[in-house]
Amino acid sequence: MRAIALGIAFVVLTGVALATPVAVLRVDPGSRVYGLADGERYEYSYQQSIYQVPVVEEHVRDGDELRIVRVRSRDLRAVEYFRWDGQIRRDGDEFVQDAPPNRVPALVIRVTAEGAQRLRGASFDLSLRAQLGETVVTVTPVRVPRLLALLGRQ
Repeated sequence: MRAIALGIAFVVLTGVALATPVAVLRVDPGSRVYGLADGERYEYSYQQSIYQVPVVEEHVRDGDELRIVRVRSRDLRAVEYFRWDGQIRRDGDEFVQDAPPNRVPALVIRVTAEGAQRLRGASFDLSLRAQLGETVVTVTPVRVPRLLALLGRQ
């Protein structure tokens, strides 16, 4: 009887643990999910279309919204293109500017052949064109059951 009770407790606790919501970044199309806790950062990088130089936007999950923290590039013009108030500073071989206050519920990205667009976090590295094709991608901070996060799909 004790073994049965322990078995039932184990099944119930495992079910609860797998059903507990966890914070992820959902990438559509495809409902791919990648772990991204509140306050955790990731990068969106791409080849800037006008000046043809790499740009890195640093983003952070802020609850159920996303926020761009700063932008950096080796080319000053690519940073100036954002037209933000505030100083652009030199950091090694890059120019960096902190973003003004901002929040969005999702990031929408048009994936192009020339863009070399990539999302990179502590636990993921996603080449958008290679893995999703030339399409429109929506990146959304959501919460899903732990089991679905472990499977990488929503």
